[in-house]
Amino acid sequence: MDENKKVAISENLLYTISEVAALLKVNKNYVYALINGGHLRSIKLGCRKVTRKSLLQFLEQNDGLDFDEKLSLKDAEYPHLK
Repeated sequence: MDENKKVAISENLLYTISEVAALLKVNKNYVYALINGGHLRSIKLGCRKVTRKSLLQFLEQNDGLDFDEKLSLKDAEYPHLK
């Protein structure tokens, strides 16, 4: 296999929390809340990462839902931010 293809494929397999946050246009705490709430699957390889497959499944399964109400970040996860 061509070396350039290996890199291109591996770049799409895993995303860091920061990369997922940028893709979803939210902050990192929101991504962690999705993970901790069981909405977005992740793996721990050094640091927490999300597979491309998990991210696509999350988007497909939750299309049209309002996670701001479900997560209630400030009230449930981060009471010190009130």
